[in-house]
Amino acid sequence: MRATEPSYVEPATGYGRVAKVLHWATVLALLAQLTVGYLMEAGDSGRGRGRGRSGGSGRGRGRGGDDEGYDVAERLAAWPEDLVAWHVVLGVTVLLLAVARVAWRRGHGLPPWAATLSSTERRVAHWAERALLTLLFAIPLTGLSLLVAGDDVVALHVASHVAFFAALTAHLGLVLKHQLVDRDRLLRRML
Repeated sequence: MRATEPSYVEPATGYGRVAKVLHWATVLALLAQLTVGYLMEAGDSGRGRGRGRSGGSGRGRGRGGDDEGYDVAERLAAWPEDLVAWHVVLGVTVLLLAVARVAWRRGHGLPPWAATLSSTERRVAHWAERALLTLLFAIPLTGLSLLVAGDDVVALHVASHVAFFAALTAHLGLVLKHQLVDRDRLLRRML
């Protein structure tokens, strides 16, 4: 590194400490949430999406499956070993982090755009961030609605995941382009 280059990003041009903590806590919670969610579906335990412990047909609440409904209290009481309960707790955590992020942004705003972003990249970043923030509400809320409505809303939950991964691809693609191709240290704004 040359002596004339700063070894840090000025606070006025990067995100503040609280915004960074909320961002990375959300990333960790989402990684855990998605991991548990996919483990639920991969296992043969019958515990995915409100299914009973007996390995029911998975058709959901009150529609002829082996399970006679979903007892949230029972699941949460058994949560150390129950993936569904972990999934619910992590979903609520993601939802609470999303609320905290919106509240923080409203009170503190965002830093100025990085000077190296083109106008097109700014539009992509703006819409990707809006979509990601919206989906931080949509994914957990559609997941929690599975507890009430059963598998009737699974298509909406899956669609919110697809939209999330599309927005995440745009977000990460932009960051990686600037980090690896442009080498302008854009990522340091969030580190």
